[in-house]
Amino acid sequence: MLNFTPLNQPESLAKMAYNAIRRSILSGEIKIDETYNEVHIAKNLGISRTPVREALLELSSQGLISLLPRKGFIVKKFSSKDIEEIFEIRSALELATVEKISHIASLLEFDTLDEILKSQCCAAKDHAHSKFVELDRSFHVALGRLTDNSRIEIIMQNIRDYMHLMGLHAVELGGRMDAVLSEHKTLLNAVRQGMTMESRVLMSYHLKQSKEAMLQTYVTSSSHSKIREDSQ
Repeated sequence: MLNFTPLNQPESLAKMAYNAIRRSILSGEIKIDETYNEVHIAKNLGISRTPVREALLELSSQGLISLLPRKGFIVKKFSSKDIEEIFEIRSALELATVEKISHIASLLEFDTLDEILKSQCCAAKDHAHSKFVELDRSFHVALGRLTDNSRIEIIMQNIRDYMHLMGLHAVELGGRMDAVLSEHKTLLNAVRQGMTMESRVLMSYHLKQSKEAMLQTYVTSSSHSKIREDSQ
């Protein structure tokens, strides 16, 4: 006889702490160049250190943060190798994605992508960097969903937080948000018209420009970590 755990249980404190810390990381509230103290986080969340420690261990296992013995944690700062590896994966997936959907474009609906682009335009006008990056991720995941290949979407979702963190600071570069919008619009137009080779070229260009922006942001940064004390 099966013995499942009931599903109506409230989330554990560790899970709630995980969600709260992850949201703060992806929104940029937790800065990439600062060190954060476990005790300080627990006090802010109004809980004990134990669930916070569990949450931090989970975030560390996912590669979003690095734990510093007796100091706290810092948000993962990507190396050039990290960025190259993520974009190697993205290039393989996303070039195949636009090739496939451009072949069947006449059978597809692009309303979701159109709405995402409209929302991105609004986010760019408002200089809402975190929202813009969230929508950027949604744009690429939505393209993958059109392939009707669930594994492409799963892989894109698995690297979504890396994409978000890498993009969050890259879009702060002057003119990058406008450039991303232009690249997205041109790419979507080519895909919609079934222009397979042009779609591949445009996606390759878009990913290359994004990678260069991220390399500029993360690799050349000279910021130093600052320890956030409990009194802050």
